[in-house]
Amino acid sequence: MANSVSIQPMNTGNAAGGFSVQSEGYIQGFALDDPAIRNSLAMGILKDTETLPMWGGVAISEYLQASAQNSALGPGIGRAANVAGITGFAVFNQAHAFINTPQSQVPTASANQSIPFYRLGSGARIAVACEPSLVSLNGGLVSQQVGWDFLNQRLETYKASGATVSVTSVTTSAYDPDTGLWTFVVVAAAASNVLGVGDAINLSGITDTGGTAAITTLNTNHVVTAFTDNQNFSFQVAADADAYAAGARSGTIVLNESVGALTCKVLAVEVGNSKIVSYDAVNNLANWNNSGTVAIIEI
Repeated sequence: MANSVSIQPMNTGNAAGGFSVQSEGYIQGFALDDPAIRNSLAMGILKDTETLPMWGGVAISEYLQASAQNSALGPGIGRAANVAGITGFAVFNQAHAFINTPQSQVPTASANQSIPFYRLGSGARIAVACEPSLVSLNGGLVSQQVGWDFLNQRLETYKASGATVSVTSVTTSAYDPDTGLWTFVVVAAAASNVLGVGDAINLSGITDTGGTAAITTLNTNHVVTAFTDNQNFSFQVAADADAYAAGARSGTIVLNESVGALTCKVLAVEVGNSKIVSYDAVNNLANWNNSGTVAIIEI
């Protein structure tokens, strides 16, 4: 007979009706404490061309400052548009100047504010939002391939090639002088992974703005402000009344959804027990979803 006992004396459990089965949770955008890595935390300045506030857990790109006089402030920071452009992740660590209010409880930064971030290759372990389906990674190698969802700013299932959806039209008809906003209506040729108001989208291929504004103000990231379904939705751009002309944009326009594998290791996936950011684009408010799914990635 084997020399063993009939119970596991070191097993840890919880009383029925007490805590949840999974009591470990994280907060999106925070890097885990690590004395060997903390000195790799960098600071940059959110570019004044960014139309969205910045918060922790967002994939970012770095830009050289246009003026050497500003180089001491750190690089320019903007939301990454594709995997090739990701240079790191914004974090909440030491984000002492981020602003929150009772109506918008997630600390966020606006253009020209300082953004703390960790670069790819730093070894930082960061909590990021992720698709709940990625719990299937648990039990596998930490080197399993994953992608980054630029629409929802979260870790997603790996797609071998860049996923794009052809756009039938991008049209604007009116300028709202009360808000200073132009509204652009997007009609996609096929179903996209846009889920609703607040999703971030990335457009490219627009060659005619119909006005004097630079094409780059449309071929970039935007936030969905009105949603009918995943083929029909709208976004808004703040601009002067004469910045655009009414009508359809021209060009071979596409909605960019995901491009290749993210360079990281997935250390854990925690489903339904973490705080993730929920952004209301219409009212420009960011609040916490306390039942979100988070992955710990090492970059």
